[in-house]
Amino acid sequence: MINDTPPPDRRPHPLERRPESAENAAPRQRVTLHIPAVRPTATTVLILINVAIFLVRATTPEVDRQVFLWGANHPPDVLLNGEYYRLLSAMFLHAGLFDIVGRLALPNSLHLIFNMYILYAVGTSLERLFGHTRFLVVYLLGGLGGSVLSALLGSPNSYSVGASGAVFAILGAEFVYLYHHRRLLGAAGRARRNSLLTFGIINLLFGLASTVPGSQMRIDNWAHLGGLAGGMTLAWFISPRLTLRMHPDYPGEILGEDTNPMNKSRNTWAVSLYATALIVLLFLGALLARG
Repeated sequence: MINDTPPPDRRPHPLERRPESAENAAPRQRVTLHIPAVRPTATTVLILINVAIFLVRATTPEVDRQVFLWGANHPPDVLLNGEYYRLLSAMFLHAGLFDIVGRLALPNSLHLIFNMYILYAVGTSLERLFGHTRFLVVYLLGGLGGSVLSALLGSPNSYSVGASGAVFAILGAEFVYLYHHRRLLGAAGRARRNSLLTFGIINLLFGLASTVPGSQMRIDNWAHLGGLAGGMTLAWFISPRLTLRMHPDYPGEILGEDTNPMNKSRNTWAVSLYATALIVLLFLGALLARG
């Protein structure tokens, strides 16, 4: 539900106008907008899966190492050995609880904590608006876009793990949703877009800092950029598009109806073309890697 009074310098939406005879008689009233929403169950399940895998790996250093080497996004294994499952499995792995020699390294858990915090903070609100299917499409396919870009452009010696590519995908999707409804959401939408932009810039700066020789940070910038681009691309086509009408059950209130459902043929084609593009990029990358 959104209650928002338009700023004075914005041309009011037609549904916000009062009749001409009453414009000078009383101040404008707030309008209550009802938007269909679902419970964010997919977000909860994704968080539980990531945490469960982390806890399984934390049982022993050997288990931690074996799962990491099996599932991390390693370009030679993906492009030369055809282990494409790594593009997906890497999205559910994070820095382990043990260091390279098997000693306990509690700070490594911050990688999981940070990603799960962002997934919870953004995913719960985005899934309510997008629905379960659209949210999972953005998260999984957007995250795969980040994994593919990392495999194609990342260092051959790198082993990349983390949900950050998928997290950046849902961040990009929310930005697109807010842009599509910028007039409807007004000042609240602009504030949220600015906060997302600030978060993206900060992470970009951290990513650039990780490329400086001698830096202790290891950030997969390609996964972040690929996830962000993938999430924004998918959301541009499949995100909800709201039209307004008077609420049939609550007189004087407004109902936002989605005119761009996921089962619309245009959305099916958009998702199919996106997935096809990822496959083509992988095929070309494998050909180049094999010389």
